[in-house]
Amino acid sequence: MKKYLIALVALLVVVTGCGNTKKLTCTMTEDGENAKAVMEFDKEDNLTKMTMTMSQDFEQELTSEEVELYQGVMSAACASYPDEYADCEVKVDKKKMEIIVSYDVAKMTDEQIEEMGIDKTTMSYDEMKKDAEADGFTCK
Repeated sequence: MKKYLIALVALLVVVTGCGNTKKLTCTMTEDGENAKAVMEFDKEDNLTKMTMTMSQDFEQELTSEEVELYQGVMSAACASYPDEYADCEVKVDKKKMEIIVSYDVAKMTDEQIEEMGIDKTTMSYDEMKKDAEADGFTCK
């Protein structure tokens, strides 16, 4: 039985890739706006992916025309993100607007990373957590 249990644990470690990546989730709520950043790091502690979600609940329900207007404006803003390393999605309904931007940091050049306001030398888990918390996020 003990050998079976050890083999099962070893298999789970291999299948789940235990220890290969770390994930950092940071959130902030301010003035009715919610922000969430999920960052993934490889086994060398390099930032590889980052997903930012910004959402806002509307004080009053939007009309169908207003929903279309918000959707159009935010979709146009999403079009500015380069397809080779970023995905952008907009969701608008009568009560809420949400924008989700995902970056494949591993595909970005140093210059593109700097344009995001990130110092390439501080892209480790600990440094990103420290920077996010300094900006008012709560991270875990």
